[in-house]
Amino acid sequence: MEHAWKELLPIDQYQVKAKGILHDYYRKTLTSLYQPLIGPVAYSLYMTLWAQVESETDWSEPATHHSLMNMMQLNLNDILLARKKLEAIGLLETYVDEAHDPRRYYYLLESPLSPHEFFNDGALNVYLYNKLGHYQFQQVKKQFVSKKSVSSERLREVTAAFNDVFQSLHPSELVVKKDSEMEQALTVKTDEAFLDESGGRSIRLTDDFDIDFVIESVSHLIVPKDVFTDELIEAVRKLAYVYKLKPLDMKYIIESTYVKFNELTVEQLRKGTQDWYAQQHNSQLPHLSLRVQPPLYRENITKEPETEEEKAIQWFETVSPYEVLEGIAGGAKPAASDLKLIESIMFEQKLLPGVVNVLIDYVMRTNDMKLSRAYVEKIAAHWSRKKIKTVKEAMNLARTEHQKYQQWSPESKRKKTIQKKNERKAALPKWMSEQKETQTFDAEEFERKKKELEARLKQYNQTE
Repeated sequence: MEHAWKELLPIDQYQVKAKGILHDYYRKTLTSLYQPLIGPVAYSLYMTLWAQVESETDWSEPATHHSLMNMMQLNLNDILLARKKLEAIGLLETYVDEAHDPRRYYYLLESPLSPHEFFNDGALNVYLYNKLGHYQFQQVKKQFVSKKSVSSERLREVTAAFNDVFQSLHPSELVVKKDSEMEQALTVKTDEAFLDESGGRSIRLTDDFDIDFVIESVSHLIVPKDVFTDELIEAVRKLAYVYKLKPLDMKYIIESTYVKFNELTVEQLRKGTQDWYAQQHNSQLPHLSLRVQPPLYRENITKEPETEEEKAIQWFETVSPYEVLEGIAGGAKPAASDLKLIESIMFEQKLLPGVVNVLIDYVMRTNDMKLSRAYVEKIAAHWSRKKIKTVKEAMNLARTEHQKYQQWSPESKRKKTIQKKNERKAALPKWMSEQKETQTFDAEEFERKKKELEARLKQYNQTE
């Protein structure tokens, strides 16, 4: 992430507090379920902040972010990115006091979801499945599943009741007298609250899905309006994000699910969405190839894109790799082998969707519209080692390393057997060729001005 200093400085202070009680069992949940999603740096940041929580009731002593950088041996960019990952996935709330000098941040640690909540979340469980694959996902899942050893039909409960063990108080002892010591002891002040588990939260979403349109468009003859509780609305937004659904798709799912169950709970809506998606996509879970570039790694272009490069950046950042393949194929459905290849490099090389879009476009345009596995994987590995995160970084690297990549291309061996005069130049993407043309124009302009200046100097010498 560039320009972290605009949001955070090493001198900025921070304090940490846990939002409720953090159990030791959460370490296993964070390690096995959350770490594959947020990565080792964000996981390490959470654990470091947790270690600084001195008491569940108080904020930690103020410290600078410079001390955090030294402790974790990370630069400020990495810490800020890790912090945002924790915020987005529901593990951290961040507040800032701008009036304090120096600026002070308050980090409120959220507890992770329980295994039951996580595996029924509808978002986090799907992400984990895509990250780990079927086999490893099942292995992790086993760690959090308990089996009933004895059939409940053979059991008779013999648990003692409270009144079987403890003597009841006299009625007069149960009366809380006004302004008495008992009333003062039992009363909690308005600015206080008892410690409790925070309950955990799922992913944090922005408001770019038109939930108001969904609620208004649903037929209230079929679905009563009071069905849309805050919990259900949040579930609608989350499911629409995970399954990449449009508002009209969500409207149909809500209506059909309500008709099927004659009610609408979060669990029923989740099941209805999964059934609908399975029918549309041959029982497959949402694919990585349907993801788009995260807003955190997009260019902040305030004006309408003018050059081919700016238009390409905007397009690569707002479409999925699936759509890029579809667009190159003229609207035809991408080949299963191509999708499998793209999904594998997104998973194994951890390349972001926008970066993969540039890779697809570059390879297709320069390799006779073919995605050769070895060639794609070699470039993808190079970009992964270079830690390419943005579309612009990918485009710049493709330009500077173009000659090297052409030597890697499977077409290069075939071209070596053809005479140079008969060789056909590989077509370049417009965003690459445009810059090349611009550079050629500048060189010609320089030569023209140079000749004009020499002519003027010659004329001036003759007059003297």
